[in-house]
Amino acid sequence: MRFLNKTVIVSGGASGLGKASAARFIRDGGIVYIFDVNPKAGKKTAEELSAYGEVHFVPCDVTNEKSVADAYSKVIAKRGAVDILHANAGIIDKPMTIDQMSFESWNRMISINLNGMFLMAKYAVSQMLRQPGGVIVFTGSNWAYVCDPGFTSYAASKGAVVAFARALALDHAKDNIRINVVCPGNMLTPLLERQLSEESDPGAALSAMGQVSTPEEIANLVTFLASDEASAMKGSAVIIDQGETLGYGKGLRIEK
Repeated sequence: MRFLNKTVIVSGGASGLGKASAARFIRDGGIVYIFDVNPKAGKKTAEELSAYGEVHFVPCDVTNEKSVADAYSKVIAKRGAVDILHANAGIIDKPMTIDQMSFESWNRMISINLNGMFLMAKYAVSQMLRQPGGVIVFTGSNWAYVCDPGFTSYAASKGAVVAFARALALDHAKDNIRINVVCPGNMLTPLLERQLSEESDPGAALSAMGQVSTPEEIANLVTFLASDEASAMKGSAVIIDQGETLGYGKGLRIEK
């Protein structure tokens, strides 16, 4: 019960990695608040995860400051603290080169993947400064370091998340606020499913990726970084991608 009675916020918690990390936090005793822009999916996930412990859904659009402020106000009014934030909400677009990309498309990616992280962190840090401290774990990507063709806006947004998190960690280490980033590779989430749906043969495209992680595997790292076991980790960006960046190539398949 590493997070017994801790107040945990997970943005983008209705599905994918957010749902998996919320489940882990709940199983380890955390009181989890799922922030998500999709009310139907958020309520459904909260209902499913309530079998393991206390969980609540709070509607939140991470690109809208009033929505973020209102969501935090509800949590703080109920719990009086924010101990852990997993800032996870994000999107990926279909592959395109910059000559094909509209400014609107670029702005949407930056708005959700980077500005959303800023707003989630701003309100978390503001509350944590009124407490003995807290922990923030951002969801980045191994594409902050390497990238496939056609994903300039996504790579730019995730590279910025890593740089932002490291600078933020430096600013607030003295305040006992620990901040780190997980940088997953390919992961079996609805985001990946939507990406694969753009392919003429989704099954072949998935196979070509090599070994793909489950959200639960990545959630193991998220919850470790959020725990006291990672007390020495500040400003770390941890790549967790089945060895994908070693090449750079496919996730390394385990042959038995």
